[in-house]
Amino acid sequence: MLHYFRNNRGLPADPVAGFTLVELMVSLAIVSVILTVVVSNQSTYTDGAALMGLADEISSSVSQAQAYGIGVKEFSPGSGEFDASYGLAFSLLSSDSNTAYLSFADRDPIGPALPNQSYDGDWSCPVGGSSECLGKVDISRGNYIESLCVVRSSGADNCSVARRVDISFARPDTETQLIFFNTSGGQFNPPNMIGAKIVLQSPGGSTRSVTVYSTGQISVQ
Repeated sequence: MLHYFRNNRGLPADPVAGFTLVELMVSLAIVSVILTVVVSNQSTYTDGAALMGLADEISSSVSQAQAYGIGVKEFSPGSGEFDASYGLAFSLLSSDSNTAYLSFADRDPIGPALPNQSYDGDWSCPVGGSSECLGKVDISRGNYIESLCVVRSSGADNCSVARRVDISFARPDTETQLIFFNTSGGQFNPPNMIGAKIVLQSPGGSTRSVTVYSTGQISVQ
């Protein structure tokens, strides 16, 4: 809409441009759409970044357990206990176990300097005394463990049979010790197994995975 103003001599002045109500509403609608897109993209980015951070954190924890196990770490200062293997336990056996994972030291040998390669203890992770649990890591930001998969030498990964996997490292073997548990909590040996994959999911539906191969290689995808 153009508005005209008269000057002091009574003659029309130059027109002054302004917004009509319709133009104002259209402009506000455009700004609202742009802000919605920006906020949505920011939420998606934050969602993905937090999930990637979780995957990297788990990968680093596995690497640390690998260094402790192969490097022969003393269980506690002055304990003189050097034969424990170190690892992480991931479980889907209970309703809340998919929002945390455990760090453990396997102190239950089945032979001379040969641990049983799994965590023996309560998922509540009591620390101290004869407990094998070193700490429980809670998964934050609504992220969780979506599935535990058996990585096979041939064929697709099997993500329907494993409900728990314990990953550990012990001297003198530099390879990964992988112990799988079925839906009943019993150990089983998957055929053609070459690794374990921990699949992570965010509240927004994004997924990431950490794969630990029997060779000791760790991959984040």
